[in-house]
Amino acid sequence: MAEIRVRFAPSPTGYLHVGGARTALFNWLYARHHGGKFILRIEDTDRTRSTEEAIEQILESLRWLELYWDELYRQTDRLEVHRRAAEELLRKGVAYEHEGALWFRVPKTGVTVVEDLLLGRVEFANSELKDLVILRSDGTPTYNFACVVDDSDMGITHVIRGDDHLNNTPKQILIYRALGREPPKFAHLPMILGPDKTKLSKRHGAVSVLEYRRRGFLPEALVNFFARLGWSHGDQEIFSREELIELFDLSGVGKSAAVFDEQKLLWINHEWLRRADPSRLCRLLSEYIVQEGIASPEEVGALGEGKLRWAAELLRERNKTLVAMAHAARFLFPGELPWPEEAAGFLKEELAPALEAIASALEGCRDFSPAGVEQAVREALDELGLPLKAVAQPIRVAITGRTVSPGLFEVISLAGRGLSVARLRQAVRRLAGKGTP
Repeated sequence: MAEIRVRFAPSPTGYLHVGGARTALFNWLYARHHGGKFILRIEDTDRTRSTEEAIEQILESLRWLELYWDELYRQTDRLEVHRRAAEELLRKGVAYEHEGALWFRVPKTGVTVVEDLLLGRVEFANSELKDLVILRSDGTPTYNFACVVDDSDMGITHVIRGDDHLNNTPKQILIYRALGREPPKFAHLPMILGPDKTKLSKRHGAVSVLEYRRRGFLPEALVNFFARLGWSHGDQEIFSREELIELFDLSGVGKSAAVFDEQKLLWINHEWLRRADPSRLCRLLSEYIVQEGIASPEEVGALGEGKLRWAAELLRERNKTLVAMAHAARFLFPGELPWPEEAAGFLKEELAPALEAIASALEGCRDFSPAGVEQAVREALDELGLPLKAVAQPIRVAITGRTVSPGLFEVISLAGRGLSVARLRQAVRRLAGKGTP
């Protein structure tokens, strides 16, 4: 069998979004699974809408997802090739000039059949198709024409794209035939819908790929999630890149529309955060702490890699994104922490003496490991005759500013003696009415 050659051909008129990224991934996986080539072709012939910024954003998005291409082309580098092909059609009498543009003459009888690898046989009556411009009056090719010439010249064997392109396919097949060239095999992917089963839009989460990076998603989580938008392998949900390459084929692609579910994306991201290499997670957490304005690079550096790595391993258990982890790490840095509204119920004035006693116990604690901290806190509570549950949440809120955190003694140890004692005493002053509640 000839080498499989597929392409992803984005138009750089905007950012790379969910649908485009899913198409790129399916093409990339198909090529890698079959030992073929993945071609990236920037379709930038629409000079009024294409921008260099959009091209760079597309390239950066694919690099971040690690969907590396084997060959890269820009259509604007091939304008002379397109013009020669258009002139060939003109000589053959299947194209004609009108108002300065070159038009392709569509047959008025018969049918054009698309043997789709996913949809099966789809027939289009030629009488329903209209003649189409192939070369604009400024000499630039239109999408349907340039697409055929480029796919043919680049040896594309399979065109895998969204089913919103299905209506373009009969026109392209007619152009292939007119040029005397063999069409590739087509596979039109079902659309991606929002949870309400309407067309996917920004309100459903259809933002750019790099916006997901900013929001703290891992690239392997996005790849895993995009793969599951219309493709499946049994009941398995979590796939490594290696597993996807091994298992992916068009036979696993469903015929019905995929539904975008951001809660599922968050769940998948959490699973990948829990699997992430600790050193990498530590580095990423430090970057997001700075990105979110939690602390400066100097403050993060002063914290030390050991403590940051420990924080990353603890915080990934309860947080679903790197941004959430960064905000949960705020307690590691100096500064007043606001108390959440839900903490009001158990931050009572009568607990001030107990919190002061615990602050004093921690101040004198020599071993500030989680075990040493636990011993100091429990000894102080024994003297007060109080159970841990009476003060656990007030201590947690005072030190972390949150009602949910990793283990209490671990966060106290992680915050360190200075911050823990200072925040407990600050809480005592607030509870006694001497501070701002």
